[in-house]
Amino acid sequence: MQILRSYYPKDIEIAQTNIITGSLSSYPGTPLKTGSSGLNVQTIQTYLNRIRRNYPAIPAITDQAGTFGASTKSAVTKFQSIFGLTPDGIVGKATWYKISSLYTAVTRLAELNSEGTALGIGTVPPDSTLRQGSSGQDVITLQYLLNVISEYYPGIPSPSQDGIFGSGTRQSVIAFQQSMGLAADGIVGSLTWKALYDAYLGIGQNVPSPGPETGISSYVVRPGDSLWLIAQRFHTTVDAIKRLNGLTSDLLNIGQTLKIPASQEAPYIVYKVRPGDTLWLLSKRYNTTVNAIKNLNGLTSDMLSIGQTLKIPT
Repeated sequence: MQILRSYYPKDIEIAQTNIITGSLSSYPGTPLKTGSSGLNVQTIQTYLNRIRRNYPAIPAITDQAGTFGASTKSAVTKFQSIFGLTPDGIVGKATWYKISSLYTAVTRLAELNSEGTALGIGTVPPDSTLRQGSSGQDVITLQYLLNVISEYYPGIPSPSQDGIFGSGTRQSVIAFQQSMGLAADGIVGSLTWKALYDAYLGIGQNVPSPGPETGISSYVVRPGDSLWLIAQRFHTTVDAIKRLNGLTSDLLNIGQTLKIPASQEAPYIVYKVRPGDTLWLLSKRYNTTVNAIKNLNGLTSDMLSIGQTLKIPT
């Protein structure tokens, strides 16, 4: 970083991160076997199902994602017998790394024509318990989830994605727990993990889809929603939503489906700069350009300050 800063102009922003993606997971430390569950099991299931396309003798896995059942054991056992490992149906260190190496080989992850396959965070929460002072990959996953959720749930601050569970991450966890009606202790156990994944996956499932003619979209009410927040999110008014849905009060029920009228968009939205933001990232996030943001805000450089308020063109 010192070398780069020495040779690049002052108006060039150089960002660094501790987050590395695309590498295969390391052995979790304990064997996986019948009855095991969690993200590590889902990882192995994903790897084996992909390897099976090149080695069709391996039976398909039909167990629920993240659950080590009979079909997962059969696939593991057959894999072990093919590659000269003890066919006991248990994923120990030797089996884990053999599966990982075969997965890398068949998907050619290191080549330019990579399939681009990545498990990401999966759909099964980690089974770890995190609290202030924790660190590692699960903390990065937690911080990533909170960052995404904070975009849609006002009042939940966005923590830095540094893999360290500090006071900022704890504050974000507490705010999330409060919005979900959980015990706000700042500790991420199984209930909080489940709520995080439900909220994260729900965001993708509840992106409004405009009707072909009317311009009306549908929205499923989530925990923490209110008519005012929904109206702000979709650039409309509370009265317009109530009229369209025949509502006589402001009360909403979680899971309730609302019709959202065509947006009455302002020419811009107001955004407060957070740690890690750059004009380039904001332009990509909101489908605009750096120059458009700079022109709207009268900026003469690309430098941003945390807490700075920007107008983002829509």
